[in-house]
Amino acid sequence: MPLPPLPIFPLGVVLYPGTALPLHLFEPRYRQLLTDVRAGDSRFGILTAMSGEAERDLPPGRLGCVAEVTEVEMMPDGRSNIVVVGRERFALGQFLESDTPYHVAAVTAVPDQGSLNAVALAVASDDVVQHFTQVVKAVHAINGQTGPVPPLPDDPAQLAWTIAAMIDLDLDARYKLLAERDPAARLTAIDAVLRKAIPELELQAALRKQS
Repeated sequence: MPLPPLPIFPLGVVLYPGTALPLHLFEPRYRQLLTDVRAGDSRFGILTAMSGEAERDLPPGRLGCVAEVTEVEMMPDGRSNIVVVGRERFALGQFLESDTPYHVAAVTAVPDQGSLNAVALAVASDDVVQHFTQVVKAVHAINGQTGPVPPLPDDPAQLAWTIAAMIDLDLDARYKLLAERDPAARLTAIDAVLRKAIPELELQAALRKQS
């Protein structure tokens, strides 16, 4: 499904739908982008960059996420701190000719497809929530902290992205999770990451308790 042309910010991060991301804007072209999108619908595209690739050489089909500006802190010198929230995924079509100092591209929406069995997704979600809770409690114990588990969405399609935004993953793993269109496969992938981390974290937590 084609989307309206988007101002594009190629960046070495992954923004997921439904998650927030703070950004510091200092380049003149992105100061202008912020001015322009705030005068419109407050949306632009964060396109995940590729190491060693020039921005305009990013290939068609490269995925990104529509970012909606929700908070802005302007500084006297023109820089700004902003918070964006991820909306829909998009795939790069092509960069367009534009008079703007930033890139503009034709993009298409990338909806989910695949496993939509509600019962299976609910069971997988329960496992992920349980293992995430174990991770959080172990990390709190290691750091000598207390506190609740961060709130998680009820929507199984959103759950893996929300957790991925809070844990340590390399860029390739983050991008693969963004690109995965099957909600069940996303849950399986993030659950594998959590399960792998639990034994070492709980060991560290036990040692911390004994010290």
